[in-house]
Amino acid sequence: MSALGESDRPVTAGDVATRAGVSRSTVSNILNGNEARFSARTREKVHTAARELDYRPSLAARSLVSGISDTIVMLLPNTTFGSRFQDAVDQVTIDTQHLGANVMVRFAGASLESSIAAIHALRPLAVIDFAGLPTTERLRLEQRGTTVLPRRHSDDGRNIPDGGIAELQAGALLERGDRTLWFASISDSRLDPYGPGRFDALRTYCARVGLAEPRQIDVPFALDAAIAALTRVLKESPSPVGLACYNDDVAIAVLAAARELQVDVPARLAVVGVDNTVIGQLWSPRLTSIDTDIRGLMDALTHELQSQLAESTPPPDLGTLPHFTLVRGGTT
Repeated sequence: MSALGESDRPVTAGDVATRAGVSRSTVSNILNGNEARFSARTREKVHTAARELDYRPSLAARSLVSGISDTIVMLLPNTTFGSRFQDAVDQVTIDTQHLGANVMVRFAGASLESSIAAIHALRPLAVIDFAGLPTTERLRLEQRGTTVLPRRHSDDGRNIPDGGIAELQAGALLERGDRTLWFASISDSRLDPYGPGRFDALRTYCARVGLAEPRQIDVPFALDAAIAALTRVLKESPSPVGLACYNDDVAIAVLAAARELQVDVPARLAVVGVDNTVIGQLWSPRLTSIDTDIRGLMDALTHELQSQLAESTPPPDLGTLPHFTLVRGGTT
């Protein structure tokens, strides 16, 4: 039996409005995050009524009117990434429960075209884009009523800004003095929306502080190939070297090669990864890495989504929020 005594009918926003003694539009605004113009007492009455009635908002009415489904698509790149993406999916699912939305994960193909077609067919409520959708496709989705997040990408829409990761890596690599900086990228034929942006950010940082332009090398996940890559780096950089790595996996491949070549870490070779993975923290010396505040990042994205749906003032630009921190180890 429901709170209203009607077992066959789900609780509606109208029921919440009746219980709280306010209008239905007031309930809609407050529960969709547009609370600023309402008093604290009114907000509390609405939230209390919603809890007492166990109200679960449905996007069905919106779907019928706008043709937009209740699906939130998390578009992930078809590339190597850390296990923290599972944490991201879980956090988005938790943060959007009150919207009654379904969270769907889609891995982008090598060319993105098939994923773009599938997304258009779904007509989703929102797309959380980790794969670097082209600007033209983001605009097409938005014109059809789909919210695309994060709001800000690079001008061409393909390379995702690094959020300050490269500067954190460079700062750690240079703490003991000047080094020749390299970017160790992933050696993979699949589309990589993150590596180019991180390398560009490292180049920008070096230019700003008056350092030589960094160089880039691909590091395969095979010991012999990693040894060959590191041998080239050391041969072409006789001074102490600092490697800003695409992620912890690349960093571990570099460190394994350094172990085989008996290279002194960190005196001759300093290394910083990204993702702060368990395996990196079990390596000896413990890997210096960049940790991501997944919960904070996803909370900011879903806050931004709610702001867009409610047409309220957007939250701060994600690029200004401190979602990345340095975890110091023994490789710098």
